[in-house]
Amino acid sequence: MSLKENAMIVSLTVGKPQMTKTDGRATQAAEIATNAHGAGHYRKDLYPNHLIKPIRAVESSARAYLESVSYSWGRGDFLLPSARFMEFAERMAQFELEFSQCVTAFLQNWVTVMDSARTTQGDLFDAGDYPDLSDLRSRFRFSVQYKPVTDSGDFRIEMQDDEADTLRKQVEAQTKQQMDDLMRVPLERLREVVQRLNETAVKDERAVLNARNGKTEIKPPVFRDTVCENIIAEINLLYDFEDILPAGVMELAKNVVEVTPSADTLRASQGARDKAKIDTDALLGAIDNLLKD
Repeated sequence: MSLKENAMIVSLTVGKPQMTKTDGRATQAAEIATNAHGAGHYRKDLYPNHLIKPIRAVESSARAYLESVSYSWGRGDFLLPSARFMEFAERMAQFELEFSQCVTAFLQNWVTVMDSARTTQGDLFDAGDYPDLSDLRSRFRFSVQYKPVTDSGDFRIEMQDDEADTLRKQVEAQTKQQMDDLMRVPLERLREVVQRLNETAVKDERAVLNARNGKTEIKPPVFRDTVCENIIAEINLLYDFEDILPAGVMELAKNVVEVTPSADTLRASQGARDKAKIDTDALLGAIDNLLKD
């Protein structure tokens, strides 16, 4: 199965109104106070951070999710396995709904927003810096774009033979670079999560004071479930691209699954932690060798 049949290109566009603005008066006052000349500009936040924070949080969560289920594919684009399309579309629709709800709440509290901005900015506040409320909503946008993976054979435009040949070579070179990156990115991401397990496995047991009896007790190290869960998530994404990734990468993925313990196992057994350190040392070496090829 080719990459075109296995994946699609997705991107996320989030639009917001102007969040900051250069204030000429504040800049001039700062230069006079410091005897500076053209050394910089003072930018003020138009909207109080605590009121715009929920909107930014949804955007941040949506981008984190997008990056977790896909591989980078050029500037702003990501390669999503076709098998994940329905789940992805549903999750992004939920993020879009949450974004719209946060924007609605923000606009419904417009009086509070303005009062807070006046308090925060003091003499720097200027009502003319803000668009009409009716125009403000249109500046908030949340949009997911889907595109097919293309190659030089997908161009059907009329042009001279030499022009078409030049374009074809450019597309082929770009596609080759993107494919080269695709061979590296999964390994680099896998290395990152395996390295985290490697570092976690050498944590020492903790001496904890029991507040009830006043005695010191020895407790296992703290292990977050995500230390192991993130490895499995990366492996699952690798398997979604099994048909196009080299056999050596998929063999490595199989080995990773076989030696990755659960967080509960790590918490309960020093022997399991020692083994995890040895296993992940070997895995990191294998990943590094593949990255060199």
